[in-house]
Amino acid sequence: MNAPDPSLPPTREIATRLLPQCHCHQPRPSNWPVHAGANWLVVKDTETAPNEPPLIEYECLNCHRRYRLRAAKLFEVLGDGTERAYMREGRYGRWLSCR
Repeated sequence: MNAPDPSLPPTREIATRLLPQCHCHQPRPSNWPVHAGANWLVVKDTETAPNEPPLIEYECLNCHRRYRLRAAKLFEVLGDGTERAYMREGRYGRWLSCR
């Protein structure tokens, strides 16, 4: 008998300057990566259970889309709370499309 599917890995927090571009293709500042985090907002859910890791989301300040980073993948959070894979971190730190 197979074990039930393991739960998703907890979200993790990284510096916003290391995030890829949003779906709206916000223009990168000319002084990237120093000011690249200026277009992102870190949102932490305070209503998680004490034994669970906090849920960390990133919000684009231009279009207000939300994203979650799980393991090495960045997921777009849809209106109903479901996640759709957007980008993944490549072997050398580059962001690659999940399409």
